[in-house]
Amino acid sequence: MPVVTLSSKGQIVIPREIRQTLGLRKGDRLYITQEGDRIVLTPYAEEAPSGAWQRWRGRLAGTRALQAHIAEHAEEVQDERLS
Repeated sequence: MPVVTLSSKGQIVIPREIRQTLGLRKGDRLYITQEGDRIVLTPYAEEAPSGAWQRWRGRLAGTRALQAHIAEHAEEVQDERLS
């Protein structure tokens, strides 16, 4: 687990590996919340269409990922429709 240091201005640096994994870039906004004794950072929802999610657009094209997902969960979908 990475360890970060709080600066005198209350700033931290999110480790590169985590930023890359989440697709965070300079200027992205984050929600900050407290859950018990934890600090939770969450990408700002309004940034998704033009920010992080936009970078994923088209990445799965031609992979049949959606069809595989639908097939995998077809029984669950059918059960939900019947209830």
